[in-house]
Amino acid sequence: MGGHGPHLAGNENNMKESDSEMQGKIQRAELVKYNPQNFHLAFWDAGNMYSILGGAPTMVCGALGAATSFGYYAAGGSARNFYANNMKVTGRLMFGLSLGLALGFNKFGDRQRLHNAYLAERLRRRYPESMDLQTSDLWQFKGVQAPHEFYQWK
Repeated sequence: MGGHGPHLAGNENNMKESDSEMQGKIQRAELVKYNPQNFHLAFWDAGNMYSILGGAPTMVCGALGAATSFGYYAAGGSARNFYANNMKVTGRLMFGLSLGLALGFNKFGDRQRLHNAYLAERLRRRYPESMDLQTSDLWQFKGVQAPHEFYQWK
């Protein structure tokens, strides 16, 4: 079972799930405290960002948003000045892309993994000792208070 500090007594009546299956479902803070590394995702990793945003469907929504926004701008006629035209086109494309990505994330995004990763990151920053925890079989600890000394309020 592993762990750090006191003996960890879990609840054997919980539904059995693998640790990797639990990453895709939203978890309570008390469960994430047992092993924040299991839920942590590197923020600047493009693969993590892509999967949390929703993958290809979200990117298609972003591209459609950018194309729609640009089409709306182009239909109104363009400025005579080259620089002003380029800035307006770029602004329109970024606006449409942002709006499309927001709609795509709302529809296809993985908010559960985002929540778990954010919670794990905050726990790792607030309690650096938690980075040493290697508890496995986390399904046993659903609804069980984390007994680790460094989590106790003093």
